Amino acid sequence: MKNKTSPSNLGAVVSVRGSVVDMRFDAHLPAIYALLHAKEGEIAIEVLAQVDAHRVRGIAVTPTQGLDRGMVVEDTGGPLKAPVGKGILSRMFDVFGNLLDREGEVSNVEEWRTVHRAPPPVARRSTKSKLF
Repeated sequence: MKNKTSPSNLGAVVSVRGSVVDMRFDAHLPAIYALLHAKEGEIAIEVLAQVDAHRVRGIAVTPTQGLDRGMVVEDTGGPLKAPVGKGILSRMFDVFGNLLDREGEVSNVEEWRTVHRAPPPVARRSTKSKLF
């Protein structure tokens, strides 16, 4: 995933309730929809709320097994992103943009876009029925 920035914003896990994780950041709070990594990148958490001046609440998008209070959490500096372009047509990806099929590398990826973009305006959407 292409979400890494150079300066690290580190926090710590405050509580884990299933896939809901509360974290404390002393330097500055990650933005809403920011992607956080814990346990050396094994666990990915997306920020959904800023609880107060030092705490955020997120939802884990990977299993939280092994995630404990006090563990270090790193802000990636960006949101969860997916590849966009002609090269991804008919291909299968997971939520992180990693390939699931065994067809080789993806060519012609135009860009990586956040998964939280607004939908296209109604005027740009097709209303014709066509075979999928």
